[in-house]
Amino acid sequence: MGSHTVKILVLGAGAIGSVVGTLLAKRSEVDRLVVADRNLDAARALASKMDRGRVEAVRIDAGDGGAMARAFEGLDLVINVVLPRFNLKIMDACLQAQVSYMDAATDLALGTEKPGDPIKAPPESLQLAYDARFKGAGITGLLGMGADPGLTNLMARMGADRLDTLDEVLVRDGDNGTVEGYEYASLWSPDTLIEEVLMPALAFHDGRFVRLGSLQGEEVFDFPSVGRLTVYNVDHEETNTLPLFLGKGLRKMDFKIALPKELAEALRVFQRFGLHRGMPIDVEVKATGETVKVAPRDVLTALMPNPRDIATKVRGTGCLAVVVRGTKAGRKDGWMFWAVLDHQETIRRHGFNAISYPVGAPLAMAALMLGRGELARKGVFPVEDLDPAPFLRHLPGFGIMIQEKRLV
Repeated sequence: MGSHTVKILVLGAGAIGSVVGTLLAKRSEVDRLVVADRNLDAARALASKMDRGRVEAVRIDAGDGGAMARAFEGLDLVINVVLPRFNLKIMDACLQAQVSYMDAATDLALGTEKPGDPIKAPPESLQLAYDARFKGAGITGLLGMGADPGLTNLMARMGADRLDTLDEVLVRDGDNGTVEGYEYASLWSPDTLIEEVLMPALAFHDGRFVRLGSLQGEEVFDFPSVGRLTVYNVDHEETNTLPLFLGKGLRKMDFKIALPKELAEALRVFQRFGLHRGMPIDVEVKATGETVKVAPRDVLTALMPNPRDIATKVRGTGCLAVVVRGTKAGRKDGWMFWAVLDHQETIRRHGFNAISYPVGAPLAMAALMLGRGELARKGVFPVEDLDPAPFLRHLPGFGIMIQEKRLV
């Protein structure tokens, strides 16, 4: 990188890639910006919306490591916002091209343990294992730099820094958003929603990793500016890394997301009958007598609205909250941190809703920090392994405010 300039490739032209690319295209310190996707038309469509003609659009298949390495040559950073199952291949290509790397999610499906099985290491450990190779190549690999994970990891580190010992770190994600005309509408991919909430959830109990059953741990959490919502344990990235990096004797850590109770009950029924499965099965169409192959989950998601079609119609507020409890000077102490975004206000201010914007904005912010030399550490690590202060200085400039209160 030259005098505070940076050459960046955004891999993935979907909702998150649109946020990242749009924000970076406005910055003069980005002297080369490439938007890449397996679908060249999607990459071109995104590049054409940006207000600077020097944005390039290219086709890259994240399954082709050699092609990626060649495409990455000469760049400073690759921001990976494609499906997490490609993470390791993309990291390999970054190593080959000696280019730094950032992402917003890990491949949770690599965790194959069932509830009660012993856990040797969480899935994200496969990415963390690249640390020595990235250090040797003199490049940075920042993992989970989005909203949750990302902002939530920063909040957890803020709380940990204020305490002498840690008892528990609780990450909660809640949204009271509604769309007129729909009894229930998923604000992100319905396919991803069904898959993630029904996976056995990773948690950290009594100082060790455990797998919980689907939709366990039901409780009501009072989200600032949102209200009281029912939350459930869900598999998520924070549980992969916070227990490994916060230290201070942490005993408990989990992630829970808010879901309508009716949806949670329906999903349990779907799971019982196998309607959550993503692999095609033979189905006889009674009306015609023909046999077709269809995945049961595809039928369910086809009956739900496409998030792209309702993105600007969502009304309500989303909140990410982190509770950190432990001791300070021998006494029990604790903090809660949170960030709130109103869907309609976020659309008016930034052009994106409160689902995609808070994921993409921290990635763009961190990329600019890397270009300025504020993020100079080499190796592979999650954001909570860094000093949160530099990130907190820049977040308000992207319209994201972290609030806090001490817990009595």
